[in-house]
Amino acid sequence: MKKQMLIEIHTETVIMAAEKLFEEKGFYATSIDDIARFTGISKSTLYVYFKSKQVIWDSIVCKYMELLLETAKKASEADGRFEDRYYKLCFDIAAQYEAHPVFYKGMLGNISMDMEQELYKKIYEIGEEINEAIAQFIRSGIEEGSVRKEIDVYPAVIMMWSSISGIISMANDKEEYLKMRFGLNKQDYLKQAFKMLLEGVV
Repeated sequence: MKKQMLIEIHTETVIMAAEKLFEEKGFYATSIDDIARFTGISKSTLYVYFKSKQVIWDSIVCKYMELLLETAKKASEADGRFEDRYYKLCFDIAAQYEAHPVFYKGMLGNISMDMEQELYKKIYEIGEEINEAIAQFIRSGIEEGSVRKEIDVYPAVIMMWSSISGIISMANDKEEYLKMRFGLNKQDYLKQAFKMLLEGVV
């Protein structure tokens, strides 16, 4: 029991340290040596818990996928008008993205599909749960009469998730350009873009 607790403590220590370093320096500029020094855990011990830097990164991405799943479930299960819940979903994701852009971008990147490894099996399952929560959210809009009945739900899930992510990424990466070229601050751009996306399904 004590051994398992020690493993969990060390694992969480590594993840917390790596998260901070990745956000400050980026994935490629952060080394295993950096993480070992930051945690005070030897490099050899660190490799006992994580096979590679990539696995550490993907473990952190998994954590943020769990947070996104909670957000998607709240949107699908909440009371109120579809449109209100839609905007809350979009802006909740935007707030999470802005707080941790490195890992939200990581969710959109290539992630191993090696189902033999427990981590990647978990990531896949969380991803499917997110898709199902957003599918239920869209179905609630159909039932309410706010979303077109003929819409194909699962392609719409991928379109909605990729579009919301792209809009948020653009707002953060091109904030100065949007202000200079169109006179839009980040919030105004997000409002307009989310509205246009909504109009594509209602």
